[in-house]
Amino acid sequence: MLEIRNNWFKSWFDTKYYHILYKHRNNEEASYFIRNLVNILKIPSNSNVADIACGKGRHSLELSKYELNVWGMDLSTNSIQFANEHANDKTEFSVHDMRNPFPKGNFDYIFNLFTSFGYFEDSNEDLKCIENISNGLNSGGYFIQDYINANIVVSNFPQNETKNIDDVEFGISKMVNGKFIEKHIHVKQGDFEDKFMERVKMISKHELVEMYSKVGLKLISVFGNYSLDDFDEDISPRIILISQKL
Repeated sequence: MLEIRNNWFKSWFDTKYYHILYKHRNNEEASYFIRNLVNILKIPSNSNVADIACGKGRHSLELSKYELNVWGMDLSTNSIQFANEHANDKTEFSVHDMRNPFPKGNFDYIFNLFTSFGYFEDSNEDLKCIENISNGLNSGGYFIQDYINANIVVSNFPQNETKNIDDVEFGISKMVNGKFIEKHIHVKQGDFEDKFMERVKMISKHELVEMYSKVGLKLISVFGNYSLDDFDEDISPRIILISQKL
């Protein structure tokens, strides 16, 4: 069980069921969020940007529509294969673990979106990811991170529900286990049946900013949703932070 808890992302993200379950996180949502970020950041065309833990590349492809040069990376081989099949002349995708130094650098902007962080048991690994991001930025470059506001997520835990999507039955249980939010997912499709898990660490805005300060990143702005309204710890569903490399 310890191996599953520490490495759940290596199996779950590479299954088709992950993408079926989250198909509602669609390109329209990504387009709306990226448009708001590009507008508020005033990102110049031909800037070099990275999308860290990019999944199938929906945010990367939206960024490329603003004439930005986008490198997307993710641990999931299947996700990167899909992203490469839909790549354009402004995008490049690679399989990479964000705990390791990036093979590319000199980015003007680095994005880490859709709670693609906080997976690891050891907090030093979280910090290593942020350090790699800082090292990948040009001086004066910006890091944009989109994370859950755990206060809101856990306010009505535990939760149990069943979803039927594309002839797949998902039995989902959500709970808090120590410092992690865990989602246990029982998948049934025909004769196929398996169990998976997601877990993300409950990291506060203060803790994220503290990590930034250790690697030379200074907080500039904090927003609470994809409309980029002000962050309110008691009601905002997201913690969206913009920091700058000193």
